[in-house]
Order: sequence, then structure tokens, then C-alpha cells
Amino acid sequence: MTLTDPIDLTDPICTPNAGWSMAEMQGLLLDFNGTLSDDERLLSELIRELAREALGVDLSADRYTTAYAGRSDRGILTLLAAESTRPQASVDDLLVELARRYERAAATADLIAQPTRDFVRAAAGRGLALAVVTGASRQSVLPALHRAGLSELLPTVVAEEDVAAGKPHPEGFRRGAALLGLGDPRRVVVLEDSLPGLAAGRAAGMRVIAVAGTHPLSELRPRCDGVLPTLTPAALHLRFGD
Repeated sequence: MTLTDPIDLTDPICTPNAGWSMAEMQGLLLDFNGTLSDDERLLSELIRELAREALGVDLSADRYTTAYAGRSDRGILTLLAAESTRPQASVDDLLVELARRYERAAATADLIAQPTRDFVRAAAGRGLALAVVTGASRQSVLPALHRAGLSELLPTVVAEEDVAAGKPHPEGFRRGAALLGLGDPRRVVVLEDSLPGLAAGRAAGMRVIAVAGTHPLSELRPRCDGVLPTLTPAALHLRFGD
């Protein structure tokens, strides 16, 4: 991932030497786009393309990242539809079209990196309860998990159609924890790349780790317990301060 400022792995916020580690928690709730799947740039391109073609809205990459990244697909398309001055399809139809375009683009891409797959397998091997909590549709997420060989390890998915309010509202993370039977939010870690996602994890009362790549480190650090450059099995044992 390309960052606007480099990650210093000796920085205490990245590799703390006290406090807690993910391996000591009860469960992990993982965002999909930009966290499990290295696809935030692809998603940005697809949404901006759809906004231009279907809604007549010219959305720059910078404005997408600042105003929309991390929100649910439905939330993004609803906001963009409100900007449109032309007759348009329903938001439900736009969601179907976005999922179709994403699946077509992702079908031949290796979007979930091998170190990330190894991270999921290592977390499951330690007995951590795992779920995906995403603003994307189930139609987009499940095929990607299957292609990466992670479907059996991540059978619990809270998608945009499963909640009434998307991120930054905490409903999705609370629902994910409930489905896993996790009652103490302080024993649950949220892994997120976006500012709305980090805010949702905080609002749910959970520990929050940012995965770098979508936003500058200067924006991530005040909003989380720590920042990781990527997900690898070793990340499970890094210690983060309370």
C-alpha cells in the first residue's frame, strides 16, 4: 500500500511493549474493503465510475477518500444520488450494479494478500472468534472469501443489508460481537482502515486497531489503539498500551 507518510515500526503506537495483544483477546471483527481485501483503490474507481455514468456526479478520488471511504455502499450511493440532478435508478438497483462490477473486476484479482490469509488462519488457530463486519454487500464479500480459501474460517459476515445504520454507527460491530457470543466489548478488537470504521469500533466500546493505507497516519493515530502497516501472523503478538 502507498502511504502519504512512512510507518516507523519502532514507533510505540505501532509496536508497543506493554498492555495487551490481539492474541489475548476473545475475538476479532475485521472490516473487508481496505482491511481484509486490498481493494480500496478498486472500490473507489468503481464507485466514481458508477457515480459519473449513472448519476452524472463527478467524484474525485480525493473527495471519495475524505467524504465517503469507509461508509456502507448503500450510504455512499444514497449520498451521491442526492447530488444528482438527472433521473436515476433506485439505490437498490445501483447497489446491484456496483456489486456486479465489483465481482467482475475482482474475479481475476488476488485482492486478499497471502500474509492476510495467514493472519486469519493464525487467529483462528489460537481460538479467537472471527467475523467480517463490512459496509459492502454480501454478494461482493462471499465470493472473495471463497477465492481466498477463508470461507470456513470466516462464516460470520455482517454485511450492509444486515444493519439499519452503517459505519460510523456501531450497530454492525455490536451485531458481529453478538453473533459470536462475545459479551465484553473490551475483549473484542476491531480491525479497520477507514475513519468511519474506527469511529464505529470506538462507539461500540471495543479496542480498535487501524490498518494503514487508506488515510494518512496523522489521521489514524488519534482515533485508535495502534496502527499496523499490514496484517500478518506476527501482528497477533504485538502489544498495545491501554
